[in-house]
Amino acid sequence: MSTFGSITTTSLFFTFIVDFAIQLVFYIYSAAKQTEKFYDVSASITYISCVIVALCWRQLDDRIETLCPRQIVAALTVLVWAVRLGSYLFWRILKEGDDKRFATLKKNPVQFAIPWFLQVVWIFLTPLPVYIILGNRSSEQPAFGSWSDILGLIIWAFGFVVEVTADTQKTMFKNKYPKQFISTGIWAWSRYANYNGEITLWVGSFILCAGGFVEGWQWVGIVSPLFVAGLICGISGIPLLEKSSQERYGALPEYQAYKARTSKFFLWPPKQNVGMALPESTTAGPSSSSV
Repeated sequence: MSTFGSITTTSLFFTFIVDFAIQLVFYIYSAAKQTEKFYDVSASITYISCVIVALCWRQLDDRIETLCPRQIVAALTVLVWAVRLGSYLFWRILKEGDDKRFATLKKNPVQFAIPWFLQVVWIFLTPLPVYIILGNRSSEQPAFGSWSDILGLIIWAFGFVVEVTADTQKTMFKNKYPKQFISTGIWAWSRYANYNGEITLWVGSFILCAGGFVEGWQWVGIVSPLFVAGLICGISGIPLLEKSSQERYGALPEYQAYKARTSKFFLWPPKQNVGMALPESTTAGPSSSSV
């Protein structure tokens, strides 16, 4: 069995070093150019690089070709998510031209360093369960196919589909009605459907990886879904967007009706007889972005 301080923690250490180094390079360039265009795409590049490092950092008698199916599946979930979300966010920032979150920060290199440092932490903690099992010896992994493997993969897939659906529907809506808020499709069931999908898929990732923990300390991986939920629900996600949406649409009766009938976070059928349904051409909704 692996012990704390051996190959698994060594793998985690070098994964963090790669995380920090890549973000530092992108920060230095972005601070010099006073641009935020590479903030989100750099995160995806770093996620992918960290997964590759965790996959390849193996002892001589634990070759990459002997990886357990659980390790391969867990790695693929992060890679698929990172490529999809990173390309979407990069396309969006190129289209919109800027990100209001950085309007003031990017003019001050010290202040601009704060979100980049936080992103280092975010990139390390979010897929922590995946990094852990990738660092474990393949020979120590229990057989793949347990109830936690299946349940975790189903929950991850559900969250991924919800997030992609929410982003796609909102993008199409905003292309037609850029100054209005969306309240149709999956957004009729949740005012922050994309964030619901994001948190859900990381819960699924933790459950999937839990079947591959081989030491008691590795259950620290539960920090992953708790961190993502706390970040989205309490700091950088919903609170900021709730405030900006209220400022933009709060005076509109139709927006107040939308808030009254629609679940804030969980996917739930809209309340009946609360506000009148509006034609699509006049529908609006909270401006949101994925984490």
